[in-house]
Amino acid sequence: MRNIRKLVLASVSVWAMSSPAFAQGTAGGSSDEATTASGDIIVSARRRDESAQDVPLVVNAVTSQTLEKLNIRELKDISSVVPGLALTPNNTGTGSISTLRGINFDINSSGNNGTVEFYLNDAPITSLAVLQSMFDIGQIEVLRGPQGTLRGRASPSGSITVTTRRPDLDEIGGYVTGTVNNNGGVNLNGAVNVPIIKGMLALRVAGLFDDNRVNEIESVNAPGLKPSSHSRSVE
Repeated sequence: MRNIRKLVLASVSVWAMSSPAFAQGTAGGSSDEATTASGDIIVSARRRDESAQDVPLVVNAVTSQTLEKLNIRELKDISSVVPGLALTPNNTGTGSISTLRGINFDINSSGNNGTVEFYLNDAPITSLAVLQSMFDIGQIEVLRGPQGTLRGRASPSGSITVTTRRPDLDEIGGYVTGTVNNNGGVNLNGAVNVPIIKGMLALRVAGLFDDNRVNEIESVNAPGLKPSSHSRSVE
């Protein structure tokens, strides 16, 4: 299996203008942009930044600090820290099987009328595109229950929103991280943050290099052909 993904996004993940919301933290430094000084987790479940304690919804937020601590590199792995969530890539390679609140969604049988919707920076995205290697992620929010009135698309089970890290408007920064395993897997990703107009405009560029042998299961119909996955991405 070969999967090469190249994205160039000119959005809040790359360009940012001055806004009070950016006072929550620094995207390129050591602090977590999704938390306040008091430790409250900031979520955007209702399309605006507010404390998770003030949101009248069931929201599970996985911050960048948790992703780094647990070395989570693929979205499907967040099911290990979110109770009741199961994300399984489809064997056909056309989508995924998503389970939330006990309701199963299979893209092959449900089509585009999914019970679970996925969003990247508030824009709807297919499960096939989002269930890949992740990098430079600020926060992942799992919203339980119907979200049609908030997100625009009916989702009886809930929604999963992925937010990339916001640029730091004041300081130059970035990071580089890598993972290597004994099965020949390599994952390298990093980002560079550069303020253009201090306090008003900044540029953030992130990239990913990922090679692995997937599940290492070989087909009897293709002896000698070893499974592999190759991802390249820039945003």
